Amino acid sequence: MAAGGIGAQLSQPPVTLINTGNAVTQKHFQPILVDSVFKPSVIWWLLTHMGRRFEGDEYGGSLVWPIVTIEEATGGAYWGAQTLDTSVTDSAQPAELQWRAYQQAITIPVIDAILNMGDNQVLNLFRVKEEIAFASLLQKLSRAIYAVAPQNTSIDLDGIPTALAASGTYAGITLGAPWLSNGGAGPTSNPSGGITDANLESDYLAGSFGNEEPDIMVTTNTGYRAFRALLTNIQRLTDDIETTRFGFRSLMYNNAGFYRDLFTPAGELDMLTSKYVWPLFHPADHFRIDPFVQPSNQRVVVSHIWVTMNLQFHSVRPHSRQVSLSNA
Repeated sequence: MAAGGIGAQLSQPPVTLINTGNAVTQKHFQPILVDSVFKPSVIWWLLTHMGRRFEGDEYGGSLVWPIVTIEEATGGAYWGAQTLDTSVTDSAQPAELQWRAYQQAITIPVIDAILNMGDNQVLNLFRVKEEIAFASLLQKLSRAIYAVAPQNTSIDLDGIPTALAASGTYAGITLGAPWLSNGGAGPTSNPSGGITDANLESDYLAGSFGNEEPDIMVTTNTGYRAFRALLTNIQRLTDDIETTRFGFRSLMYNNAGFYRDLFTPAGELDMLTSKYVWPLFHPADHFRIDPFVQPSNQRVVVSHIWVTMNLQFHSVRPHSRQVSLSNA
């Protein structure tokens, strides 16, 4: 196949009069933008599809909430005039997260914008660059949830590996029972057993309290395939109501939808109780877009998308995390 020369760069075949065609015929450009780079973030969608959560009207410099750390021991059975224990118990302490700020630049050469005007404009260059910028920012936030490089720095949001870790601190509180995932036991590592019914049930029950159970289970494509292999035809149930309506399909494990996410690190499976975890956004800086400005020494226009937020686990106990799985 011979390509055309200057002009519209037609091909021969199908064109016979190649030079004439290059002079009088232009190619047809389809007005669509096709994504071949970005990955969909299932966990991000799961945590936000029921609405965004904002930090009220009192913005403040950080996120602070109280947690119960000790049972009040001053109680129990008594009889008659027995002396009662009325000692003071310091049973709650503050948890605190810092706001995390993210940005995505949109930079367009002015001459490119000029050449994109009029009949030559198949797609609006500004809209295309803005759409790509939003998708690029979502990729960064999706990696940050799992602390995947390069979104694993000290100024990135406090993601799943931080909140559901075996040690360290989360929200300024040292991780230890009961301030640990998996019912206060911390994440489990099952490299030899991998994803098995026994391992799943153990962590699922550890993250369950009363009538509250994990409702989101997320792993890799490999882990999803291993889980599906555990199921019989009768057990292979799908969540056809909620998730399929919005575009994602999942299997079910007990009360939880079982999902696969391309951002989940290899060997990991997370069980989340969505009632206790959400991305929290600052209402004054929620995906705000600046007007385009031009620097004095360069003929480009620059805008930014800004968002200030963090991933907040109100409580870390009703979640479970498995790492180093051999089949995920």
